[in-house]
Amino acid sequence: MQASMSRKRMRCFVVGCRNEHNSRHLLPTSEPLRTQWMSFAFKGHTPPNLPKCVYVCSNHFTPDCFVNEGQYKAGFAKKLFLKDGSVPAVRDPALPPEEVCRSALMRSTRDVGSQTDSPQRHSVGTQLSMRTLQAHRRSTGVQTTVSSTASVSHAAFMAEPPSKRPRMDLEEVGDDEDEVTCDPAEANTSLTEPTEISAQTSRPVQKICKYIVYESCLMALFEACPVCRRSCDVRSQRLGTFLRVDQLCQHCQFSRRWDSQPIVGSIPAGNLHLSAAVYLSGASFYTVEKIFAAMHLQVFKHNTFLRHARMYIEPAIVYKWQNWQDGTLHQISQREKVIVGGDMRAVSPGHTARFGSYAMMDLETNTVVDIQLVQSNEVGGSCNMEKEGLKRSLDLLEAHHVTLHCIVTDRHPQTQKYLSDRNVPQLYDVGHIEKEISERLDKIARLKGCEKLRKWMRSIKHHMYWTAASSATGPERVAKWTSILNHVRDKHTHEDPRFPACLHAQRQSADKSKWLAAGTLPFYKLEKVLSNRRILRDVTKLSPHSQATSAEAFHSAILRFAPKNIVFPFLGLLCRLYLAALHFNENTTAGQPVLKLSFPKAGNGESRPKEVKTEPTFRYVDDLLDLIFDEVFVDPAPYVEQMLRIPKPSPNTDRDPQPGDLI
Repeated sequence: MQASMSRKRMRCFVVGCRNEHNSRHLLPTSEPLRTQWMSFAFKGHTPPNLPKCVYVCSNHFTPDCFVNEGQYKAGFAKKLFLKDGSVPAVRDPALPPEEVCRSALMRSTRDVGSQTDSPQRHSVGTQLSMRTLQAHRRSTGVQTTVSSTASVSHAAFMAEPPSKRPRMDLEEVGDDEDEVTCDPAEANTSLTEPTEISAQTSRPVQKICKYIVYESCLMALFEACPVCRRSCDVRSQRLGTFLRVDQLCQHCQFSRRWDSQPIVGSIPAGNLHLSAAVYLSGASFYTVEKIFAAMHLQVFKHNTFLRHARMYIEPAIVYKWQNWQDGTLHQISQREKVIVGGDMRAVSPGHTARFGSYAMMDLETNTVVDIQLVQSNEVGGSCNMEKEGLKRSLDLLEAHHVTLHCIVTDRHPQTQKYLSDRNVPQLYDVGHIEKEISERLDKIARLKGCEKLRKWMRSIKHHMYWTAASSATGPERVAKWTSILNHVRDKHTHEDPRFPACLHAQRQSADKSKWLAAGTLPFYKLEKVLSNRRILRDVTKLSPHSQATSAEAFHSAILRFAPKNIVFPFLGLLCRLYLAALHFNENTTAGQPVLKLSFPKAGNGESRPKEVKTEPTFRYVDDLLDLIFDEVFVDPAPYVEQMLRIPKPSPNTDRDPQPGDLI
């Protein structure tokens, strides 16, 4: 009996069981057992004209009646096997006893008047088994509503769609171009029906795996009725990436509603998740839309993306950044010696800079602690944006009781005067001065008769960094810096008592042609650049250890989230700057980086130190997704209010709106 049951296809329902079950069992051939089974099914009143094949549902057996129940629940077995002598004894508690099992004839026989062969089944590449669509095996990512009787009439089910789409989703009604087909009889039915189902899932909707499913493979699952195996009427409706399929059998009135993704509130979870993923990864929605169009993947329109960003994503980013910033500034305020570095990045997609972002970094931990976005028209022009950004950052540090030891910046004249008036100690970043001197020397080395200078450019660059790192006072830095003019002439003793001689070992040079002679054109040009009065004044304020070069690295990271060739609105650009800061802070390495030697082709065989980079992490993306789905979406009002408290300048009046402003 056990072998015969395992070879039978499990395909029918027991009448009176309103839930779908995972297995069916034929009546045994043994007469005593058959009598007990029939007595259970028909409560002692067995009909005289029973067919040969009568089924009893496996849910009417106790767990100890099965041989492989543990393997079946674990997924290692596809069918249940009964022990010899097992008898059904469990009734459906939701039904009265008189309606438990009326007749086993309704699903095991065919109507002669409308007798047809069952539809031919075929194998599809991704076609699922019939159990996948049944209620007891409900997937956490797929919502299904099944009933044994039709929830709506067949006439209403087959009605023509209305000319105007009903309000299915308050958040996505503005997408007039989205194709949505809805039954007018169900116009009052909200998409929030599966909310209770999704709330019962053990995993959050943003953690569930997603797959690409082809339409032909999906609709093949709804061709035939799982009860009577006949053709069904199937209708579908789409909202962005969301698909709903309604199935109705005209013969047995079986109906089923299947949703491709959970419903969060009144929004399909996939639509909101896609908008958040595009925004948080720094991608462009237009680029993603082109990719989807090339693959014929269904997606919502740009207006829906903007609505999701404005109501849920950007408030979550602002809340995440401000919470992190408050905690970081509180920790910094406990330190006695705080060294920060600041630098501005001009956002100029056109001929003039519209925005300027000023980044303030804690140079001890190499993290961004503040970002100020300044619009040019609120400060009287782009030339004043750096000073305003610095002022706002210092005011924020002062409000959090952070005592500055010094600040490392570039040599912007307005910055120097403002810090001097505010009595904030200022040091200069070595990289900015070194870059200026290298550019000047490179131009001189191209002149006729000055080619020798090219051999000294790398040594002069290293000498500047060594001068800044090995000196304790400003005059000592000047003495060490000017010693290079004697060194290039093969003279290693100097007149300044602060640095009387070179510290390197005395040795004979193999290339004597590299030495310069006093009075020659190369030496005259070199002395003019290195002994410039402004350069000597700036050398006294070189930062010995902490440099603002990390701010330059952060500005490079911003390009991933806010490219300069795209015009963003003020709040949109500010949120993307916050994202860039979260990404940079998570993947930055405090302290000394790991270096390796590289030999670039442009270096003519010279080795250069290069930082060893590791694969970036994106934990902040997971944190933001959890914040969006678990908190912001539930009650967005406080988060939106916090975002709107950010001072927003009036838009520029001297320029016409551009299409890129909507991105």
